[in-house]
Amino acid sequence: MRKLFIFIITVFFIQPVISLGSDEAISKELIENAKRSYKQVVKLNNPWRDTKKIIKKAEKAHNSKKYQKSIRLAKEALNQAQMAIEQHNSQKDSYRFLDY
Repeated sequence: MRKLFIFIITVFFIQPVISLGSDEAISKELIENAKRSYKQVVKLNNPWRDTKKIIKKAEKAHNSKKYQKSIRLAKEALNQAQMAIEQHNSQKDSYRFLDY
């Protein structure tokens, strides 16, 4: 009975530590993916206004060890970058007044 109790206590206290490490890794990877996608959007000359700001906020949250907030912001920035790429692809054959 005592071994079972020690096992349960050990699992209970170690589980949050393991999940913190994985949140940190997920956050870092999502931020890197968002940066990579944003660089691609800048090369296409179609960046959205807030994407870079959101990436900076995600990095700040990551550095403050607020990984859940960082993950949420990085996902939002990644989504915006991907939507900007889709927008470019759907409108690349259209006439763009500001480019000329």
